[in-house]
Amino acid sequence: MLPDKDPLVTYEMQLRSRYSETDKMGVVYHSRYLEYFEVIRTEFIREAGLSYAEMEERGVMLPVANVEIRFRRPILYDELMNGRLMVFDEPAVRLVTYYDIRPAGSHQSSVTGKVELVFVDAATRRPVRAPEFFKKKMQSYAGMA
Repeated sequence: MLPDKDPLVTYEMQLRSRYSETDKMGVVYHSRYLEYFEVIRTEFIREAGLSYAEMEERGVMLPVANVEIRFRRPILYDELMNGRLMVFDEPAVRLVTYYDIRPAGSHQSSVTGKVELVFVDAATRRPVRAPEFFKKKMQSYAGMA
């Protein structure tokens, strides 16, 4: 699933699974990983110097267009996780983000994922090119600017 090249951007953060996110077996329910991906992506954008709210105020939305997830090992209730977001290509009309979630201290992935988002004009709801302000923030975060 991950491209065979170095990412342009990497962002890492820790998460902890909560009781409400698990099923009767104490395993994180599969749909919760999409929420984890969103938390990681939102915090990356914030760390880069933007917020979703600011982007929307500037007339740009970023809806999800496609998702892929691979489950390798369950995450259990109250387990501390390391979540990593990677971007391998500069955004054009799409921002393609990749994710790796693993238990803290583990070298084995529990879940990997890919989420494709589309830059959309908030007024027309039509796709647009990635705004320069977004690309500059991302490049600055990555040390490319």
